[in-house]
Amino acid sequence: MSLQLLLINPMMRFQVKRRFKKNPDVMTLRPIMTAMEPQNAKLPADVTVEQTALGGVAVEKLTATGAESSGAFFYIHGGGWVAGSPRTHRPLTHRLATKTGMAVYAVDYRLAPEHFFPAGLDDCVAAYRALLEKVPAHEIVIGGDSAGGNLALALVLRLKAEGIPLPAALVCLSPATDLAATGGSRVSNAQRDALFVEQMMHTVESRYCPGADPHNPYISPLHGDVADLPPTLFHVGDTEMLLDDSTRMADKMRAAAVPVTIKVWPKVPHVWHLMADILPEARQAIDEIVAFVHVHRKAASGRAT
Repeated sequence: MSLQLLLINPMMRFQVKRRFKKNPDVMTLRPIMTAMEPQNAKLPADVTVEQTALGGVAVEKLTATGAESSGAFFYIHGGGWVAGSPRTHRPLTHRLATKTGMAVYAVDYRLAPEHFFPAGLDDCVAAYRALLEKVPAHEIVIGGDSAGGNLALALVLRLKAEGIPLPAALVCLSPATDLAATGGSRVSNAQRDALFVEQMMHTVESRYCPGADPHNPYISPLHGDVADLPPTLFHVGDTEMLLDDSTRMADKMRAAAVPVTIKVWPKVPHVWHLMADILPEARQAIDEIVAFVHVHRKAASGRAT
């Protein structure tokens, strides 16, 4: 464990978890992530950004100087479905652009509670369909973190159901896969989690999908038909309340013969990848994502020829 990680966890408890204890509502994420944006939006000189659209949905396209890849990394940011933007996630997405050589398309989907389910998911479907007009499916990787990891999984379930070509691979970072909360780690890790409190989790449904069945697979992908999904990478921390959301989803996908790689990291906070500017464990995790992407893009390209 790095010295930086030893310092970050207490800092997160003081700066974030303390706020959730005072106001255990997922909407608390919005001002927190808005405050993150000015610092996180900074980009290195070798990465260019273009504000564009796919299928009528706003996206941010990040491209590294000299990138030669024809592929696309379709990224869906987290933020509890109510917060965040492509700009809050640039510490991760600009590194994905540089290290994979792929253009990264970060989707600026509609947020709840102004736009309830399935608005955000519909945006992801529309943007992906438009991306297919530019890039073949075997050259696309879909990724997302937290609520964005949920949307990434729900997206591939929708694509499969609608007969739309699936991507080469899927990357899920601490995804929320079960809004029905049938796993145990939301309780067992409630004290160990550096960011969230259990009471906050109970507010997500009313903010994101009020009145909907939380077992709906497009809300809780854990309850979907996962057969024939693309190779998937999961990263999650062992102290996270969402630990079971990853481990149970990975187990279900393996049982359906989906190639799955999962790594449970010790002591890291939720979606630590966003702290790559200061955290060695985040940079190592991103390198593992890049290696996974290279392997499965190559394999998918081979099958397509």
